[in-house]
Amino acid sequence: MKRKVIAGSALGLVVLATGYLGGSYYAGQAVEQTMLKQHDWISKLPYFIVKSHSYQRGWLSSTETTTLQVNPEIYRFLVEKEGEPLQMFEVTYTNHIQHGPFPLLNRLNPIPYKAVVSTEFNYSADTQKFLAKFFGEQKPIHIENRISFNDDGVMKISVPSFDYEEALSGVKAKWQGLEATLDYGGDFKRVKFDATAPGLSGEAKSKGAFHLKDFSVSMDHREGINGLMIGTTGAKVTNFDLNLLENTPIKLSLENLTYQGKVEEKGDFINGSAQIDLAKLILDGKPYGPAIMIAEANHLHGKTLAKLGDEVTVLQKQKLNREQLTTALTKLAKEHGLPLLQNDPEFAIKKLEVKLPDGAIKFSGSVGLKGFVEADLEKPVDLVNKLDAKADFAIPRKVVETLVMWQARNMFSGGANDGQVNHDDIDFLAGQFVEGQINKLADQNLIRVNGDLLSAKASLKGGKFILNDIAVPLPWDQPAPAQ
Repeated sequence: MKRKVIAGSALGLVVLATGYLGGSYYAGQAVEQTMLKQHDWISKLPYFIVKSHSYQRGWLSSTETTTLQVNPEIYRFLVEKEGEPLQMFEVTYTNHIQHGPFPLLNRLNPIPYKAVVSTEFNYSADTQKFLAKFFGEQKPIHIENRISFNDDGVMKISVPSFDYEEALSGVKAKWQGLEATLDYGGDFKRVKFDATAPGLSGEAKSKGAFHLKDFSVSMDHREGINGLMIGTTGAKVTNFDLNLLENTPIKLSLENLTYQGKVEEKGDFINGSAQIDLAKLILDGKPYGPAIMIAEANHLHGKTLAKLGDEVTVLQKQKLNREQLTTALTKLAKEHGLPLLQNDPEFAIKKLEVKLPDGAIKFSGSVGLKGFVEADLEKPVDLVNKLDAKADFAIPRKVVETLVMWQARNMFSGGANDGQVNHDDIDFLAGQFVEGQINKLADQNLIRVNGDLLSAKASLKGGKFILNDIAVPLPWDQPAPAQ
């Protein structure tokens, strides 16, 4: 009886082992197609060029190695210098793929997955030496991707913290790490991303210091019927301090800077909005804020936006110089961009308010196009007649005076005679100049003066321009001069 039990148990183990190995082999075949699909998605992004790629499939695990080069066309115009070779940036990473159905059993995790992928980055000797100064023996970044059997996945990204100091130079840096999660659909038509970094600070002796606290980013997007990713995006910084000691000293501190963006579909059209809020900004001891800006772009033709995005991606993959890129973009706008203008788009800054020590700046404005046809490009007057625009702003007189004074000081300071410049005299002359200009503009009804507040209101609709409630003839409405 005991022998039968032992034999049965052994047979059961053999069946389980065979089933597990068979399932792992089958999952290995399936996950190879999934990984190749993900690689194909990366290769189509305009940011990278695939230099090499290989995939070695095993029974229980596989290995994928890829070398990517950052597309130089993205940064060429910023860093390229005549007569010098353009610097190239490459990264090589290796994906270590554990096949399902239970790739995490060695961690006592029985949840089934098609695969679990750990990514290892390979650095050049110089880069590795540099990173070791900060991270020591720690890996600078760790990525684990858990792929379900329907190809949906959850990727965990972490960057460890470090505390760096150079005794001789007095340089200090403290990084409190980063944690991020990317939840994506297997067809890449759904993406949700969240990342948080508790803080980063740095200090250089006699030069200055900075401190960033609680930075976070979030994104929740899905592909809409027009082929564009729609959804919400957000970012937040709880606190940022900057203290520069060299050249022009600056001491700055901001609190609760947030960004909220939203893109949504309404039939064939796309509506987008963005809002930026700032609770407080202190610059050299003076408080500014709160501040808010709300901007919108509405009734944009979705299929056209998607087409333009695809075509721009193709252009970014090509090696075009500045002139060639400008020509290609102009041609693209003419061939594929007209439906954006033909479908009554509207752009607006719905609200811009900034509280200042001497008052508050307020602005709102919008511009829209109604009934545009292609022939209007050849007739500027007809194009202007189809514009519907308005703007309204108010600004304290003291703010204008301060800006002009700063500009005047910068013009007369910093030279050999800097020590001989009397700032009080500059400020007096700047104040007199501002006063004269304000009176001149007020006499011409270009601005309104209400005590210490300067304001203006304008609109353009149906070819009629109204400034501060007074009709202003446009140049083509003026009577022709007598012969």
